Amino acid sequence: MQDRTTTLYSAIGGEEGVRRLVRASVRILREDPSVEHLRALYKPGRLEGYECRLQEFLSGWLGGPAVYHERHGLPMLRERHRSLPISEELMREWIRVMRTALAETVPDAALRLRLEGAFTRMAESLVNVH
Repeated sequence: MQDRTTTLYSAIGGEEGVRRLVRASVRILREDPSVEHLRALYKPGRLEGYECRLQEFLSGWLGGPAVYHERHGLPMLRERHRSLPISEELMREWIRVMRTALAETVPDAALRLRLEGAFTRMAESLVNVH
């Protein structure tokens, strides 16, 4: 288990760790039939853009380089998701994607649990923001 003063970014393996997590989550989003409602929110061919932005966002959000902020400005998650009808069901699907991706890419159980909690809190904050 990592020291609590270590950033989640460092603990997950830095840029490469975030990249593995994001790639796994996008693959799951594309392939898992249990997240079809979530997948339907993305226009055809838009998952590549999502993959890039999620990589950039998670870098800073986990305590690493603020790539998203440098390229796009403040993330403003609630505002950016305001136009999406984020229901409890969609939130649970997104959390399931991230939990599965974490299980595939983060071997440390304690770190995985911390990340799951952080992702869950973030997702819960976006339910029905419009």
